This record gives sequence, C-alpha cells and structure tokens, in this order.
Amino acid sequence: MKVNTVEAFLNEHKNKKYNLLQISGDEFELKEVINSVKKDFDKNNIEIFFKDESEEIIDNLNMKTLFGEKLIIIYGLDTLPKSEFKKVKEIIKKPKRIEPNIVLITYDDKKNISNLENSLIGVFKLVYDSDIPSWTRRYISNCGYKITEEALNYLYFSFGVNREELRKQIEQIILGMEESEKKIEIKHVKGVGFYRDDTIFRITNSIIKGNYKSAIQYLMECSDKQRLFYFINRDIRYLLVIKANIEYDGDISKLGAKGRLNLHNYFINNLYVPQALKLTFEDLEKNYIDIMESEYKIKRGWDEFSVNLNYISQLEVGGS
Repeated sequence: MKVNTVEAFLNEHKNKKYNLLQISGDEFELKEVINSVKKDFDKNNIEIFFKDESEEIIDNLNMKTLFGEKLIIIYGLDTLPKSEFKKVKEIIKKPKRIEPNIVLITYDDKKNISNLENSLIGVFKLVYDSDIPSWTRRYISNCGYKITEEALNYLYFSFGVNREELRKQIEQIILGMEESEKKIEIKHVKGVGFYRDDTIFRITNSIIKGNYKSAIQYLMECSDKQRLFYFINRDIRYLLVIKANIEYDGDISKLGAKGRLNLHNYFINNLYVPQALKLTFEDLEKNYIDIMESEYKIKRGWDEFSVNLNYISQLEVGGS
C-alpha cells in the first residue's frame, strides 16, 4: 500500500496494522510519522539505528523479544554499505521474520523503496515556500480554527518553511486564545518572533532593504556551496519589474503568486515595493549590470562566495 500524505499514512496504519513501514520525502513529514508511531510503544521497546550501526541493525531484525513487540527505526537504509543494505532487504522481504516487531525505515531516495508484502509506503513530497500558506491554513483548520489573511501572511513571512517552529507557535497561539475565539487574527500573531531558518532569505532580505553590513554578516554564516548568486540575481530582477509596473501603470496585482513573478503578495507589498519606491531606475540598472559582471566572473572561474562578497561589498560602499 502506497500513500503520499501523512494523514493517509497514519490512518492506514491505524486501520490495518503493518509490520513494515517505509517512508521517504520531506524531513518534517518524516518526523510527524515517526513521532506518531513511537507513541504506541514504551520507550524501552524502541530501538533506533543509523547508517554506522549496520551490524546491530541486522542482529536486531533477526532477534525475537520476550517482552512483546518492539519498534525498530532505521534511518537512511539506502545509505548503508551495499552488502548490509542487501542483507536488510532480504530480511524484510519476509514478514514472518520481523513479526511481531514493527520496522520503520526511512530512505534518502524514494526509488530505493521496494513494494513488499505487508508493507505500508509513504512518499511525502517536498514542501516549498509557496506551499506554506495553504499548509498553515489546513493545519489550523484541523485544529478547529480559522485564520484571517493578514494573520496568515504574517506567519508566512515570519516562519518560511520552518514548519516545526510554526506548528509550535500555532499551538501556543490557540492555547492563549479566549474560549469563544475561533479565528486567529493579526492581534494574536503580532508577538511571534522571526523563525525563518534559511540564511539565504536573510541575505537577500538585507540586500533588498539596503542593510548591506547585515548581508555580509549573514553571508559569512552561509556555506560557499549554497547557490546564493541566483537568488541575489532574482531579487534585483524582481525589483526592476516591480519598479517598472509602479512607474508605468501602478498595477502590481498581476505579479503575485500566480502571476509573472510567482511571488506571494505579502512579500511584494511589504518587502519589494517599499524598496523599489526608494530606488531609482539608475540605481537598479547599475545593480543589474554589476550582477551581470558577477555572473561573468563566475563563468570565468571565480568561486561564488568570493563573487557574492565582492558584490555586496560594492553595494555597501555605494550605499554609504
């Protein structure tokens, strides 16, 4: 049996007990499943294994316990050495060999999951930034509440794809609401902090706002392996497009989530528009020319980190 949502996976496992659970996909979704399954077991009857414990994994899969069923969790089975990977796959092919235990396996690559007898498979799609508003609304609805668009946008801006922290904050917000209140409004969310965990957003956000020293500080935290240049390039283009629309017809409504920029309206109105109003076309054109020169340097062998540092440093000099 194969499903692609956490809700469907947990419902199916509850209705028909499976001894073999195989999951892959978004890390947050994997945690949701694992934490939910663990609730059915005493902590002394849970065994957890990682890729550097391959021998212990095989021993435990073959071992019967005198103290009832236990939960065996194997993280990243497909990251094990090939020989151990094959041995585990041979064991789990036969349900009787793992009964009465329940074996829960995560895979880095969904392609490595086998459709085996008495196996429940969950392949959860990656959730992107643009999916967060609908996920938030759905989660709040499942809690028996509604949320205003303004409050939703505020949470979206504050948390990004950090759903683990977002979920905690939603639970805290609901806990602090009056019993008669059933809709989360802006007054309920104003106290939340900034929990976006993507350094790239912090860098580009600082650049857009003209806080170039902050951008450099965040850049120093960012791995030079991350593809940051694309995002800087993208944000300069966004500003140019928004500036043009403001100057020529003032209508930016067609640029939103389903429009030309595929960017949430909250970001357009609260982040990009204020900065576009501050900058002249000459400023933006110069920035764009500098971006093109930086791209040329990357193609000529410069490493991306050095190019980004050089570009932001030039902005700081120009803006001081």
